[in-house]
Amino acid sequence: MGLGTWAVIDIETTGIHPATDEIIDLGFLQFEGTKLVRTYSSLVRPENPVSSFITKLTGITNDHLKKAPLWTQVEQDLLTLEAHSLLAHNANFEESFLKRYFDKIPSPNGRESYHDSLFYLALLFPEASTLNLESFINQLGVADKEEHRGLADSRDLLKVLLLATYLTHQDKEFRMKLSEVLMEFPSEFFYRQFFMLKAEELEEIADQIDYPLIEASKRYLIANKVEPLKVDKFDKFSNDFSGQNIQNILRAEKDINEVLPYYKYRAAQESLSLRVGQAFKNGIHALIQAPTGTGKTMGYLLPSFLFSKAFKETCLVATGTKTLQDQALAKDVPQMKRLLNLGPETKVVKLVGSSNHLCELLFREDNNEEPTFITPFGETFTKAYFEMLFFYNSRVPYEKKLTREQIPFILKKLAPELAEKDQNLAVDYRACAGQNCPLVNECSYQQGLREAKEAQLIIGNHALMLNWPRSIPRPQFIVVDEAHRLEHEATKAYSLEVHHKSIESLLKNMPQGMGALIYLLNSMEDEFAVENTIQTLRDQTQFSLKMLRDHYDSLPGVVEAFFKKLPNYSPAYSNELPFPKKSELKDQLAAAILNHIESMNFIFETLYNLYMPFISRWENRDFKNEPQKLKAWAVFETNFGSLEKLHASFKHYIENPADWSTIIKYSESDSYSFESSPIDVGKKIHDELLMMSTSVVFTSATLGNASGDSGVQGVEWMTGYTYLAPEKRFKTGLYLEAVYDYKNNSKVYLCPDTRNISDPLFVPELLAEVNPLITKLGGKTLLLFSSRLRFEQASEIILREFEGKIPVFVQGLGKNVVEEFKKEEGAILIGMESFGEGIDIPGEKLSFIVVDKIPDVRQDLVIQKRRDFFEFKFGNEFNDYFLAHRTRSLHQKFGRLLRSEKDHGAILLVDNRVKKWKGNTLKTFQKLMEPYQIISVPLKDATHQIADYFKV
Repeated sequence: MGLGTWAVIDIETTGIHPATDEIIDLGFLQFEGTKLVRTYSSLVRPENPVSSFITKLTGITNDHLKKAPLWTQVEQDLLTLEAHSLLAHNANFEESFLKRYFDKIPSPNGRESYHDSLFYLALLFPEASTLNLESFINQLGVADKEEHRGLADSRDLLKVLLLATYLTHQDKEFRMKLSEVLMEFPSEFFYRQFFMLKAEELEEIADQIDYPLIEASKRYLIANKVEPLKVDKFDKFSNDFSGQNIQNILRAEKDINEVLPYYKYRAAQESLSLRVGQAFKNGIHALIQAPTGTGKTMGYLLPSFLFSKAFKETCLVATGTKTLQDQALAKDVPQMKRLLNLGPETKVVKLVGSSNHLCELLFREDNNEEPTFITPFGETFTKAYFEMLFFYNSRVPYEKKLTREQIPFILKKLAPELAEKDQNLAVDYRACAGQNCPLVNECSYQQGLREAKEAQLIIGNHALMLNWPRSIPRPQFIVVDEAHRLEHEATKAYSLEVHHKSIESLLKNMPQGMGALIYLLNSMEDEFAVENTIQTLRDQTQFSLKMLRDHYDSLPGVVEAFFKKLPNYSPAYSNELPFPKKSELKDQLAAAILNHIESMNFIFETLYNLYMPFISRWENRDFKNEPQKLKAWAVFETNFGSLEKLHASFKHYIENPADWSTIIKYSESDSYSFESSPIDVGKKIHDELLMMSTSVVFTSATLGNASGDSGVQGVEWMTGYTYLAPEKRFKTGLYLEAVYDYKNNSKVYLCPDTRNISDPLFVPELLAEVNPLITKLGGKTLLLFSSRLRFEQASEIILREFEGKIPVFVQGLGKNVVEEFKKEEGAILIGMESFGEGIDIPGEKLSFIVVDKIPDVRQDLVIQKRRDFFEFKFGNEFNDYFLAHRTRSLHQKFGRLLRSEKDHGAILLVDNRVKKWKGNTLKTFQKLMEPYQIISVPLKDATHQIADYFKV
């Protein structure tokens, strides 16, 4: 079967809503088989002017569109693609705008069909963590960036498809595997036919669009060839673990510059290293604030490596973000190993928790099921994607193996079946067949455990540290970086959460688990002896699941009705209420919810008691040479694990302990869920981390104010430091002196005289004052907004005023907006507030930051209960918990301003809520924000003073 008639198509529009937005650019490449028959491009004149945002994205201006044809003229050219296979990236978007026009015409030759290249490319590149077109254009060397023009993007997409497919001809093993996988798709799946094209046919198509495919393939292979890293021996430093040696190393600036050219000695970094070393050596816990510029990562890696080598102990570094983990592994760790002349025998491993890994054994068991007559596309693609993912993992070393966190979110959104399979394949440590698994050599989980057992340093995240795998002991010596995030991470780690989909999954998978157990019973024991047991299992399971289904089907309607009665109900966001207590029931709907939950709890308990006796009957080693029985055992154990979690969670919800916050959540998009979190999370960390470890060092750039005399009590509580015995901790935390001169090199203004932040005129009036200052500065500005609405409104105003005068870069408009910003002498960068926390732009290129409000603390019920608890236990929760939380977030944003000793700049913070602050709250806020000196003045005065500061 050939390609037939097909086209690669792309549209540009005035927005994302087909009902209200319009097409302004249409481009396509039309083919019959491998022959290009038409190249088409046309702008389209819309009824309404295009926004500055769209002009920035596409380069299409209103002037360009004045003489463009109307859609009624362009439509006729589109309709020549009747009955074609239409290829597009994120094809749902094209379909949402174009389908209506094809609907209007008779289709004697068949309808057009839409084929999303995203799915095909995900199979070709299972290792791709992002699947947007620009990533592939960039990765394959097609172009530097996506043009966002109809014909140009159509041509670039075709180049991507051609090169990606052509490269498979260079890898016979990969091509054979993907060919096998694609044969599972129906013949109507266009990319199945496209993949089967011979190399010569791909070259023929490429020639017709003037794309030198052979040369492009050679360039890609050369660029991606991994050459062995040649490292000169560097043996200038001793590996002795001592304070004197740490000082000798860090003070040898000239020697270190041979490895780290930009290294400078910092007294604060030395103090950090010495404190980490003291904590590890003396077996006590520590709290260290290391301000921006300290060189924190090097500061704790140095003593960790020296200690590990001297005492043959494994150290753990737990960070709050994947970015920091990847940076440590790619940059910081190799540099430190070279500095200390540590060879390959010094192993450093990134480890993730068991539930982040995927079990191929379970996947193979699922694939043994009989296929249905017509398999939905989502199921076929899900199977194909995991086939390619596991195939990829079988060919790469441990550090490159894919885990669940690498599966692109867009795939789970487009294919719910994939999201469900992802959940079902998560490794359950108890159900893991371990060394007896026939796939153990390819298993990322087991390989990670093997690597970790031999490692001197393990890199992980907070969640891993708090939910450590049971197969290996957690290291006794730990550095917790980004410790200011710990309350949030610990809440997630220790919470008992059940989403309605978890119950649905049990209903779907429990019969499979029962079947696996029955198979084991029949194969392992006398058939007559177990006949009654099996019948009891079948009868009670089927009856229980039927009862559970009744409650599961009824509960969503009751929960929805209960929440929609609330006066402050929000249809757009998640709503939450305290879990109903039997002693306090005053509402019939609340009583109905509790009745359903109690009944479901009884069902889970019944099933749990039914299956519990079989859990200890076998272990994985019982099936060492019997792969089918091993698979059955793993399926049963996995299903029982899901049941056990539901049983424990529902029992906990019913008990509703007073020292936990137990709630029901509901949203119209996500239905209901139950969640229970410990209120005193600090005590939980103390009991389950600090008491079980010899030494834990908590560090962050933002624990409290500069001197540590304000805002730290909340941190000491949430880390468990408060609960430590005096002999297990330093008397106080170590609050290192700021590396940069904040007093003289930064000006921070707080302006309370703006409109309410939700007022539609807030952004226009703010920018009316700020934009003239930006003009005087020649850009060099970062603007951060706390809501998408304000971000989009500001982007439109900034683009309209500055585009063509000062370069403007907007979060989301391009893959590397920060890097593009850095290339300009003066530019403007706009983003959401979280965008600002990961930016590193040293020098004068970033001199001015605008923040649209003081960050808020989440107002959910667990936070409210923690505030009450903190007030009762320690007092003054408003300053030490609530306000300190907000200023820590603000410190993170302000930290973008000064990134080197020579940097200087100004920050403008606006928030009219400050006017309502009572008593000494403003003074407390200013104290918490040290070393920044917060100057509270009207907005107009602030912009004038900033202009004077910069002498513009």
